[in-house]
Amino acid sequence: MKEFNDIVKDIKNKTFKPIYAFDGEEPYYIDLLTDLFEKNALEPHEKDFNQTIFYGKDTAWTDVVNECRSYPSFAERRMVIIKEAGQMKDFAKLESYFENPSASTILVIAYKYKKLDGRSKSTSLIKKKGFYATSDKLKDYQISPWILSYCKEQKIKINALNAELLATYLGTDLQKIANELEKVSININEGDEITEELIERYIGISKDYNIFQYPSAILEKDVERSFKIANYFMANSKEHPLVVVTATLYGQFAKLYQYHYVSHLQQGEIASALKIGPYFVKDFVSASKKYNLSQTINAIKLIREYNLNAVGMNVARNEIDLLKEMTAKILAL
Repeated sequence: MKEFNDIVKDIKNKTFKPIYAFDGEEPYYIDLLTDLFEKNALEPHEKDFNQTIFYGKDTAWTDVVNECRSYPSFAERRMVIIKEAGQMKDFAKLESYFENPSASTILVIAYKYKKLDGRSKSTSLIKKKGFYATSDKLKDYQISPWILSYCKEQKIKINALNAELLATYLGTDLQKIANELEKVSININEGDEITEELIERYIGISKDYNIFQYPSAILEKDVERSFKIANYFMANSKEHPLVVVTATLYGQFAKLYQYHYVSHLQQGEIASALKIGPYFVKDFVSASKKYNLSQTINAIKLIREYNLNAVGMNVARNEIDLLKEMTAKILAL
């Protein structure tokens, strides 16, 4: 959420707008900001009489308005928070309050997992009278840069390769990623770097046998390492199902396919086209020497075929045999 720092600044400086509305499919920033308002907008001694928290499903719009219109008790302002506001049946009826919000009340609306109707008068009024921000789900390719940015803000050292490893394994759930990074950081000294060994110890992602290292070995045509990782996956098929392996491998070969058409560009332009960090461009430069365009296309065809097999189509063999076959066939291109 690009507006995050602006809102944090408002809370720190105690310069509040009468309404703050946060919506979107990514709950991480919505929860974080709501929590910051709840803990920091009022002084501890002011909260008992001046802070009210509603939950959308069980809340009537009249109750919200009554709280917002009430005068502060022994404080400059009141705080009213509506959590899970998307479940509030008569949310649109708050429009009358949005037209003329109380100057002594901070109303925080946490509208998680969905968006406010951008065409409604209510949303227009919120934007005009207060602060409105949307928290969108990040794409897969945005997770690694997010991890690097998050670690920088938290003064945690981590390199691009390990950020990519975490992104590949932990997915797009920002709260889960933040929790896992905290799990590591509290077990290391300040200034220490999060290494592959620490990731393996505290998060459980093997530094040698993981879904990130397998495509790397295949793209390098490192036969020994490719089969070592494949054998590990075959011995731990529940943790490494073939459908996940093929999806990850397809993603890397799809980028290699793109690289063949943009290889003449500058490093930064290539990174932008492939939606990767500049650090990883060299991997595709190397891979392009192992797989020309024709071989890359054939690899993608093979991966698609085995992906269909992985979901049970056109196959009567188990995943172990399929992974071994796919690995051998791609390396033989």
